Amino acid sequence: MAVPVSFSEDLRVRGAFGVAGYTVFVWEHILTFEEEVRYIWQAPWTVSKASFLVSRYGNLVCLTFVRIEEAGVLSHGSEAWCHGFNLFIVVYMIVSVQSIHILVLMRAWAIWGCTKRVMVSLMSIYVTYILLLLSITVFGSVQTSFHTFEYLGEIGICVGIVPPHMWTLLVADLVLDTVFFVLTMRSLRKYSRVCRHLYPSQLLHQLVKDAFSFFFVCTFNNIAIAVIWTVYPTNPDNFLSLTFTIPILSITGQRLVLNLRGLQTQSYATGDLGREVDRQIMAFEQGIAQASPTGWEDAEMIDET
Repeated sequence: MAVPVSFSEDLRVRGAFGVAGYTVFVWEHILTFEEEVRYIWQAPWTVSKASFLVSRYGNLVCLTFVRIEEAGVLSHGSEAWCHGFNLFIVVYMIVSVQSIHILVLMRAWAIWGCTKRVMVSLMSIYVTYILLLLSITVFGSVQTSFHTFEYLGEIGICVGIVPPHMWTLLVADLVLDTVFFVLTMRSLRKYSRVCRHLYPSQLLHQLVKDAFSFFFVCTFNNIAIAVIWTVYPTNPDNFLSLTFTIPILSITGQRLVLNLRGLQTQSYATGDLGREVDRQIMAFEQGIAQASPTGWEDAEMIDET
């Protein structure tokens, strides 16, 4: 069966964006590898460190695997293989995005005071979100057959279809990101007003800048994927939601950790830097409780230790 010209052009567009996204992702690894070794590998093991490494190297391995599949050397014309590949893509996208959300949740918990009540609230919201995510994914999967792969024998690439209503996943994502952004900015605004003598410089500024950057990228990612899935549900271009937008989102999530870990107002031993950053974030709540002339002196002494 001859492959239509329009379909071939869409494949070229898909391939070009895929190469661009993968190149940017690998180049980011090269540029930040020294920071990773200094601020991540030499820091003590925490959930934040584990989530960062899973996101960084899990995405690298999976995106490399996707690029190999895009070269047309894996399917061997097998629809069964493509079916498994598409299921892998669904799982990968969910895990990739959620590994970044875990980093954001941990930061939000620290900024909001590290209390048990906040932790329970965050976990409740997140579990509800995950259940909604899985429900919509399962519903979409049973509504559409993944066994239709156009021109598989001619092109050797798995071009699947996006199940109907899958764009609603992005609505839940957008709501979750918006809630966390608004609450985080509210807390940071409170800290900047009450604790202006405690952290008047780089730490607070970095948290505000990262919050804006991450929310902007997440919003762009959600809107872009929703548009792609709605306009190109059966077109090769629907794959851009994985090969182009996911690398950008992953880079932004990793930068959240590296930017904060690399924030040094004084000279710290490399192995202690992670502890110092965590201690400074948790000191926000302590700073409010110490909002008195004596408290300000104690807080300034914390910065100097």
